[in-house]
Amino acid sequence: MEPASKKTKLDKSVLIRLCDAFTRTDGKIICPLIKAENSVRVLYKLQEKLLYKIVREAGLPDPKFLWKSAATDRNIDGNLFVKYSTSQQVDENSLKQFQETLKGKLREVLKVKHILIDRVEDTENVIPQPIISETSFEFHKLKVCYESLFDKAKDTIDQNTDIGADLYVAAETIKSHLEDLKGQYTKFAVLSQNGKGKSFILNLLMLLTADNEEEYRENNRNLKLPQAIDENKTVEEIEEEGDLPDVVKDVLTITVDKTKFARAVLDPLCCKLPWVKNIQQSKLLSNVDKYFSKKRRIDIGPYILAEKEIEGSFESTTKCIIHLRYGTLYQIRVNYFTEEELQQQLFELVTWSEGDSSNEINESIKEKAKDCLKARFGILTDYDIPSTLQEMEQFQSPEDILLSREVAQFAGKTELYIGDGKDAQHDRLAMKSILRQMTTSQEGDDEYKKKIAAVKQIVIYLPSKILYGGKEILEMPGTDDSDPMAMNFIETALNEVDAVIVISDFAFKIAEKEVKDMLSSSDFVKSWKENPCNHKLMLLAYPEKNQRWQFGKHDTENIKKLEKEERKKRTEELKYISKILRMEDMMDSKKKELEASIITAYILPVLHTSILAQPADKGKEYRVFQENEAFLQYTGISNLITIIDSFVSSRQQSTTEKIRNQFSHLCQELCDNSEGIREATRTVLRVLTRRELKSTLEDEINRNSEELLIKCKWRIEQLISEVVNTKMEAVLKTTVEQAKKDWMINKDRIQYLGVFNPYFAGKNPVYKVLLFNIFFDGLKGKKTVIFKEIRTRIEALLQQYKKQILKQLMQTLNMVLGDQHRPFTLEFVENAIEDELDDALLWYVMEAVANSVD
Repeated sequence: MEPASKKTKLDKSVLIRLCDAFTRTDGKIICPLIKAENSVRVLYKLQEKLLYKIVREAGLPDPKFLWKSAATDRNIDGNLFVKYSTSQQVDENSLKQFQETLKGKLREVLKVKHILIDRVEDTENVIPQPIISETSFEFHKLKVCYESLFDKAKDTIDQNTDIGADLYVAAETIKSHLEDLKGQYTKFAVLSQNGKGKSFILNLLMLLTADNEEEYRENNRNLKLPQAIDENKTVEEIEEEGDLPDVVKDVLTITVDKTKFARAVLDPLCCKLPWVKNIQQSKLLSNVDKYFSKKRRIDIGPYILAEKEIEGSFESTTKCIIHLRYGTLYQIRVNYFTEEELQQQLFELVTWSEGDSSNEINESIKEKAKDCLKARFGILTDYDIPSTLQEMEQFQSPEDILLSREVAQFAGKTELYIGDGKDAQHDRLAMKSILRQMTTSQEGDDEYKKKIAAVKQIVIYLPSKILYGGKEILEMPGTDDSDPMAMNFIETALNEVDAVIVISDFAFKIAEKEVKDMLSSSDFVKSWKENPCNHKLMLLAYPEKNQRWQFGKHDTENIKKLEKEERKKRTEELKYISKILRMEDMMDSKKKELEASIITAYILPVLHTSILAQPADKGKEYRVFQENEAFLQYTGISNLITIIDSFVSSRQQSTTEKIRNQFSHLCQELCDNSEGIREATRTVLRVLTRRELKSTLEDEINRNSEELLIKCKWRIEQLISEVVNTKMEAVLKTTVEQAKKDWMINKDRIQYLGVFNPYFAGKNPVYKVLLFNIFFDGLKGKKTVIFKEIRTRIEALLQQYKKQILKQLMQTLNMVLGDQHRPFTLEFVENAIEDELDDALLWYVMEAVANSVD
């Protein structure tokens, strides 16, 4: 026993800390975010056994993991430690060897590439790490689930076991659900007047969280560009491939004829990227670190979105809605208005006679709106700009306005601009150049002036981690833009988004009237009041343009004052918002629920960016966070990132839980009845492969199923017909009567009637009294109630149909099997059929419903 005792004395405990390392973007800014798939913390949380194996193979005998949580409410925040015993001397060289070996093995097996490995004395030495978004964590969990199922399915198929096919189907199902989830966007609209810094703030957020060159090349390593697609493959065949650019996937998804050759669809849409001068990133972010360290002026060039410059600074730089989405590749989709839509828009100018003046028209914007329309008229057509009533009389209808030949060529078209995935800076600069051309007029560039006037929508996919996980940010024109088109863009967007971010200089309370009016009259506010849990109102003040709000490293005491100011500001903001949105008469519980969904904050994005641009030794970037914690906690940026992410995660929770439950149920079944499932499968297959039974049995099952389906479809059609002829008709009658009353109330005070323009559909922002509001006020809420009832009753019919068809199939199968089966066999078959039936039946019957409604 003595030798063992000596060995014990020689052994000593060693503690190693494993942490996610910060990386820098190509602007030399420390990125505050990391994807879950690249995190060693996530690897430990989800695949501890795998990490244990890798650590052992790297040279640590019998390692023991220790987790030290950080002081946050997120369970993924914390430091991971590895404790082990050794009789060897642990010096700097042996630790370095272990670091290199572990990093190499992690890169071989997984995507964990940036990891800090340090020897420490105790677990109290916790350091900052990049933020892991909740949405990224949930997506990665589901990905790990289906990948483990695929691996299990492959093993069981190789072993000739019957369960492999079921595992493969389950894995495909989870993967399909995850892809659907990634395609469901939570939309954030950014609302403000022109010149408040919307584009500047968004540019900084995109820069802060951008993939660097290494990540960009790695994430696009398997990219398949349109020119690499086989010319003989159809849209349907190509849709199944997963490494296509997002803009290509968008086009293929909406292509009706799936039998067309994919290249024939895509080639006319793909545009050549403009040539760009490959400037140094240092020029983009000239001395940005000095803003904080020496309080110097900085020169930050636009990262991707166009910003105001000296030339044309009096114009807005956002003419339409620009949608920002995550993609591993820089790419843009531009959609243009159709010829009919442009004609209807320009005809608005014709309907306004020079002498029109009325209280019913917003005179404050009418003249400017006329100027905007005249400018568009001159750009989009070859006519001289009409200046008198007589000149306008030549246009009796929208169709009389002929667009110029150049405009007619691209009207209604889509253009795709796609990077090659090899050089992030080149691809970004090319997209930046395109956006500049599409949003800001350049002297002498008539082609792009025409395109700017005809752009309907711009969608940008870019590799900025703040967008990852189903987040979509909508940059909108300023609310003081008098172009009726821009106003219509804003109103339409506010009716569709899930959250609104209002940007003001110091507070919403003293924000411009147009911003308050646009927000308070929007459908977003109505939806938010009805269901505040599913919406977010974010009132952000951006005061950094004021010199008193520009902080340097010696302003610690001054910036601490923001904590008290934040509380005072929130109290005042809530009082004011309660007043203008008419929340004062609500029940206290409802009012508190609404207030909880309102975010009020100061944001200092330049200060935050400057701090994260501070120099630090490689691997020691976390010290920038430690040394400047007093400033970073008051910039509002980290809090903004986590609030946005948590909100999106909460909206996705029901879907992710449903997928997880399916996976858990499958795992439980496999554990409980693995042998029973194999035996049941063999029993059923033996019977169904008997030649004398197969043809007659299939015919009988198909015939009986068809009869039940016809009855179910008939019941659904009767249900819809009943609701339309009773409740829907009653609602429409009530709406008509109310519309008559509302019209009579407004009729006497209306002095001027504008010509109805089908493009605006009764919502022309130039007029104070809108036909849509008179005729259809309150109809949306009533329709929602009716469609909820239809859905509930259809679901009941589906459940009834499912029970009937399962009963019929079980009776047939029981008769065929006779006494040759165990009780579990029928249970297994019933569960298998039911799982398939849930998805297939919903699709089939909904198609029938859609056809019956048509």
